[in-house]
Amino acid sequence: MTEPLSPRYKTRRVARQTVSRETSRLYQRAGYVALVGNILLFTAKAVVAWVSGSSAIFADAANSGSDVAYSLLMFVGLWLSVRPADVTHPHGHRRIEPMVSLIIGAMMTLAGVEAARNGLLRLERGPQAVLSNWALGIPVVTMLIKTGMYFGARRIGRAVRSPAILASARDNLSDILTSAVALLGVGMSRVGFPTADPIAALIVSVWIFRGAFFVLREAIQQLIGGAGSPELDDRIAQAALGVPGVQGIEQLVTEFVGPKVWIDIHVLADRSQTLEETHRFSHAVRAALEALPEVERAFVHVEPYSPPPAERPEG
Repeated sequence: MTEPLSPRYKTRRVARQTVSRETSRLYQRAGYVALVGNILLFTAKAVVAWVSGSSAIFADAANSGSDVAYSLLMFVGLWLSVRPADVTHPHGHRRIEPMVSLIIGAMMTLAGVEAARNGLLRLERGPQAVLSNWALGIPVVTMLIKTGMYFGARRIGRAVRSPAILASARDNLSDILTSAVALLGVGMSRVGFPTADPIAALIVSVWIFRGAFFVLREAIQQLIGGAGSPELDDRIAQAALGVPGVQGIEQLVTEFVGPKVWIDIHVLADRSQTLEETHRFSHAVRAALEALPEVERAFVHVEPYSPPPAERPEG
């Protein structure tokens, strides 16, 4: 009968924490800004759309309504994604982030459908001139606020390499452009081209669909474990080959697991190394790879290296 392992060989079942406090703080800030900003803009746009009857402003308000929904989900999702690893999720919760991005893309798609439906309905019923001054002011205010939100979200998203926050930044950029189109439609409606208002709503919907496509494509790529880019593979290989003692790379596989990639790499090393030397060597390779900002975790396997006959010393 096999003897149980001694208590001093207790096995760790939870991976080391990889999310820093600074990352958690930035995630929280991004969530707060997105939620508060989108609630304020949705409320203002909805009131103006109701008062003015503008289908372009209504389309913009529908877009902001989806923004509020995804901001709430993003706030909760980002909070969950930075929670420490536990026995039920031993590698942490970062895989929640692509799910948040997927929801953002779905909300953007629904907003595009609603904007297109409203524009087509207004064309069918016959467009009317938009005379309210509020319909001219709210797109300008939206563009100013969303510009600040875009640059803030992009800066944080790039700093922490968060696909959800970067998806939020893309949506903010989409909102800037859709508000500009809405402003153009309302303005042309006031100077004798009432058809411009519902046409602007349709243009807004097309741009929303475009943004949703890019967000959904990236989220799906990360959820199904897509490979890293060839450029990233080259950087990983250079980082590994830069570790003293690495004679070559026998295998390199990268895969998205959440917002970052995991690496399965087989490196060649001197076959005469002791077990302790090989252990230290593999840790040095892993540290070099996990220092790359795109890398979440690296699994290093050391293969014995024998120089070709032409390289072997004589005698």
